[in-house]
Amino acid sequence: MNFSSFANLLKPIIGGSDNTVEFTRKLFIAMIGENNSTVIEDKSDDSFKAYFNGNSTINGIAKEISPVADLENFVAFLEDFGDSVSEKLCEAFSGSLDEINLQNINYKIACCFDEIIKKAATTQRKSSSTKDEPLNIPTEQVVDAFPYTETDKELLTDFTLDYDEIMLTLIGGDYAKYLIDMSIPNKIKKLYQEKWKEKANNFINPNLKSYIYGLLGIFDEISNSFISCNSSTLLIKNQRNEIRKLYIRLHPETYDTLFPYDALIDDWNNNDF
Repeated sequence: MNFSSFANLLKPIIGGSDNTVEFTRKLFIAMIGENNSTVIEDKSDDSFKAYFNGNSTINGIAKEISPVADLENFVAFLEDFGDSVSEKLCEAFSGSLDEINLQNINYKIACCFDEIIKKAATTQRKSSSTKDEPLNIPTEQVVDAFPYTETDKELLTDFTLDYDEIMLTLIGGDYAKYLIDMSIPNKIKKLYQEKWKEKANNFINPNLKSYIYGLLGIFDEISNSFISCNSSTLLIKNQRNEIRKLYIRLHPETYDTLFPYDALIDDWNNNDF
């Protein structure tokens, strides 16, 4: 049984008024305990929804929680619902778990969840088939003057501190594994929702602001496509090329944006920008 099937069997019985995001998060916290809930606090609502619906594996989150997962926590969580719920759980899991009864149903379900987490945590990422060639980045140059105001400079410094690692990872050749395990899509969502959704509007220079929103738009497409499992290899290749160009434009202290990079880098114009 995978996690989505497991969660879908439980929700009609113990889900109450929780939506799929709230319920899925509650299941993981019940297994690791409230004291360890910070382990999963960086997971987005879209990720929990995707786990519940089976649109994303729990391999990534399973690796994070497996050291603190304790099936006895989950047994206690189920026991709090009482005997009437245990009867319903017996009926729901009768076709999935062997030799269940009112006395052992909570333990059997907890064991099932524990096995799902352990199996997911030990599943190896498929990275060999998704390895790609890194995109070349121009050699750093000496730039005479910073082209933006001090306000924009401070904002841009903050922005690139948040996004440089993501941009360079996606430009690099080993980018796919970070998309598959959802670490980059989740980080993109978190940064945008908690910070740059509002703060991006504070940029003054219209060209710089267009670069910022251009990058945020690309990242939003990437994040949504992997959360919904509708990613396209061709789309990602084109987006990587655009990200490289935006990386150059967002580092005016290091690169001359007017330099004819296409004359030196063969794949510079692989797609329209």
